[in-house]
Amino acid sequence: MRAAAAALLMTVAVAACAENQSPGESGGDGAPSVAVTFGVGVDPAYSPIYLADQEKLFQQAGLDVTVTQYQEGTGGLDAILAKQGQVTASTESSLLNRATRGDIRGLAVFSQSPSFIKLVARSGITDVAGIKKYGVVPGTVNEYATNKVLDSRNISRDSVEFVNASPAEMPALLQRGDVDGYIMWEPWPSRGVGNGGKILLTSGEIGYVYNLVIGVDGAWYEANQETAKKVVATIGQACEQLTADPAKAGTVTEAAIKVPAAEAQTLLEGVQCQVRDFTDEDIQRYDEIAQFQQDSGIVTQKADAATVMVRGVA
Repeated sequence: MRAAAAALLMTVAVAACAENQSPGESGGDGAPSVAVTFGVGVDPAYSPIYLADQEKLFQQAGLDVTVTQYQEGTGGLDAILAKQGQVTASTESSLLNRATRGDIRGLAVFSQSPSFIKLVARSGITDVAGIKKYGVVPGTVNEYATNKVLDSRNISRDSVEFVNASPAEMPALLQRGDVDGYIMWEPWPSRGVGNGGKILLTSGEIGYVYNLVIGVDGAWYEANQETAKKVVATIGQACEQLTADPAKAGTVTEAAIKVPAAEAQTLLEGVQCQVRDFTDEDIQRYDEIAQFQQDSGIVTQKADAATVMVRGVA
């Protein structure tokens, strides 16, 4: 009887502990809390995630994270919408766009720069007015930045042509003359310069400082908030390492996407890698981006930036 009573007490105790855990969270035995698929793009701006993956920072934090690369940062967002991923990194513009299609939320900014996104024009074009055909990746920050370029020069969208293509196709399209220019994140502007193009301006010159944001599946986040916070904190540690030793960004980028380390490090000059919470100014700017997306017909309804971006996580 005493043995049976002890067994019953043990069962009750285990059940009580289980009830206090969020779905998917760790039982506190040191095992990874939940399997996480983290989608990223293929450019040097994702270097802190590359570093966290390669140097096992996720594992050291007790996380079971698989980093999956997509040709565009929107790939990770689309994976979340398809319930094939939980966490991603993308520009604020892309996240707001996809948030109109499903429950996607932003948790923190981890990278920003006024110079990482550049406008490159084909050989022979020396001014924005000479660009008649723009390369566009629909639904990305490239589309938003293209509009900022046009607005900065009082050029109507109806007076130019938009050629849809992937980022990797842009340098070849520029060289062939299929597009006159495109405003894109590195390394694609530099690739365009390698094909005879010329940098005309940076995003900062047209009033846009891009943000890269850690995004999550909203329902997954509600069930796994502690795991999500650990992921954000781990990216913060990776940024601290890269700030202390910028050469690491080149090394991990070369290992991840085969961009030469020296080139990657050069491309990241002027990029601030730091995990931080959203500010009032951020939310106001994101709201302007969301309004542009609706006004331009990119989305049918405007994302609510104040709801999509979760404050207080970082």
